[in-house]
Amino acid sequence: MVESPQLTLATDRASKRKEEKRKRLLAAARKLFVSKGYHETRPQDIAKEADVAHGTFYSHYMDKREIFMEFASAAQEDLHSYVQARIPDVDSFEEYIRNSLTAIQEFAEQNPGLLRSALVDTKVFDPTDSSSKELRSRFAAGFISRLKDARLNGELYEDIDPDLIGHAMMGLIQFSAPMAYRKGQSRQEYVDHLSRFLTRALVKSPKTV
Repeated sequence: MVESPQLTLATDRASKRKEEKRKRLLAAARKLFVSKGYHETRPQDIAKEADVAHGTFYSHYMDKREIFMEFASAAQEDLHSYVQARIPDVDSFEEYIRNSLTAIQEFAEQNPGLLRSALVDTKVFDPTDSSSKELRSRFAAGFISRLKDARLNGELYEDIDPDLIGHAMMGLIQFSAPMAYRKGQSRQEYVDHLSRFLTRALVKSPKTV
């Protein structure tokens, strides 16, 4: 049976309205999760912020956890794309770290409160989630690759474990960046502090080389 043009048009309009409401819900969730946090945000708060009926929330998402997972995954993708696009070809591990940290801080400044969500391990909220592992591993892969290269070039200590340290660096950034912001440190101060710390911990001194 062939659908009439009128029925097809009505279906398309309904689909567009549904997609628009989903986008509004996700935008509202992003705003509230960043400003109030996960635990203080309720589905009815998200619906109210999106200017839709409370029941509309549940026609798009099963619960608060599901919309948070979508929000966190989008934040991780945004951070990964932003940082990767701003890391130039550099000669030393220290330069790479400085450029990476600068890009991460720029992202945090342009998207207040989003960095912690972008680096969160979503398995805390959903033990069955695999997207977080994939995204976090992909983000850490840049650190791990540079660590391996720097170790092969004799820049780092030989007993450095690139995989372990690469993921550890993500946790360090996740928790230190918000602290630097609360302390009122400038981007340059934060980058200098963390670069010195990582360089002194990982890079051989001239006497050691």
